[in-house]
Amino acid sequence: MIERMSVTHAVRTFSDLLNRVYYQGITVELERGNNVVAKLSPADPVSPLNVKDLNKFFAELPSLADDVEAFSKNLTDIRKHIPIEQNPWD
Repeated sequence: MIERMSVTHAVRTFSDLLNRVYYQGITVELERGNNVVAKLSPADPVSPLNVKDLNKFFAELPSLADDVEAFSKNLTDIRKHIPIEQNPWD
């Protein structure tokens, strides 16, 4: 969701504005006159996992062993009933 507000209003309500951007995921276009001069939007999420640690991460996952086929079928069945997730930031 994109909102538009004046720079003056943004300055007066900056703390609340940052909370809304962070917690609600809104993007705000800041305007001076009728011109958009800046955009305030949520930062990209940061993963605590580094690429160099991926092999170790995957190696430590539990093995599915004999359950792999049943697990795969369960996932396929579940996906049929769940709508495709939309990115809330778009």
